Amino acid sequence: MQTKKIWANFRVKDAEHTRAFYTQLGFTPFGATHYPGLASFCFGEDDFVIHFFEQGPQIDTYITPGASGGSEIIFSLAAETEAEVNEWAERVRNAGGTLFREVHRDENGYYGFAFADPDGHRFNVILMDKNM
Repeated sequence: MQTKKIWANFRVKDAEHTRAFYTQLGFTPFGATHYPGLASFCFGEDDFVIHFFEQGPQIDTYITPGASGGSEIIFSLAAETEAEVNEWAERVRNAGGTLFREVHRDENGYYGFAFADPDGHRFNVILMDKNM
């Protein structure tokens, strides 16, 4: 069997709040979806779609809150310059995201940071140029 497309589905507390957060970060909404309790956005050059479903019977059947409160997955967003990484960090802060790992160059020489959106979904923004 061949998979035609892949996308991600997350459970969120408030789809409108989520929509405002990712819009403020500059992501493109996916389609003209007016489905209540859903915010969808395209990520990257290939337009990887992440749907953010407001908690309720439709999504809770598939995704329930984790007992540990941890994140099951972290998405990585590629940056092209240090300036772009820094700009992302500022945009995330201004939009109300939480940087749980500040901007830095790690032991492998990668430059970036990690953040959580208002519902705790985790992302990292990384420049993999290895310039030191």
